[in-house]
Amino acid sequence: MRFHRRALNVLSARLDRIFRVGVEDMKKAIQDKEGLVEAVLHVATETLRLAKKIVGKTFPTKSLTVFAHSQSEYELLVRILEDMGKPHNYNNGPRLELYEPIKVGDNRITHLRIRKPDSERPQVGCSDFETDYESFKNDYLSNHPDNLRLIKRPEYEMIEFYDPGFDVLAYVVSG
Repeated sequence: MRFHRRALNVLSARLDRIFRVGVEDMKKAIQDKEGLVEAVLHVATETLRLAKKIVGKTFPTKSLTVFAHSQSEYELLVRILEDMGKPHNYNNGPRLELYEPIKVGDNRITHLRIRKPDSERPQVGCSDFETDYESFKNDYLSNHPDNLRLIKRPEYEMIEFYDPGFDVLAYVVSG
């Protein structure tokens, strides 16, 4: 009986935490262009920290994706994005070449995508690092199996940087 009560208390505390985090996340939904730019700055900065933590160095980036977490947020972000650049391509959401690149440290974000809501992507966003894919794969992939994952697609491969302590992802993409 004592074990069950303790287990129920632990479960109740976890559910409370999950609910609070969910409510806080709803408050963090991007509402305007300034919020979108803040998200871009956050993703760019955090992906550099992620790379530094995993492989000990950073890489240039010029392409970044912000993840929408609901259909209404996605629709709003697409409308905001339309005024920021010209269409470049479409993959899981529109990608634009920005009229005015967003400067983050030594990087200039020139391409921005809004990703459709995906329950598998709770992060704020991701960036694509600019580096030689084959060299990166040979030098780092097998040395960091806990934080680098090879993803194979029919047309290309990519290596994903991930760490549960970060709210961003990053990629090195082939070709």
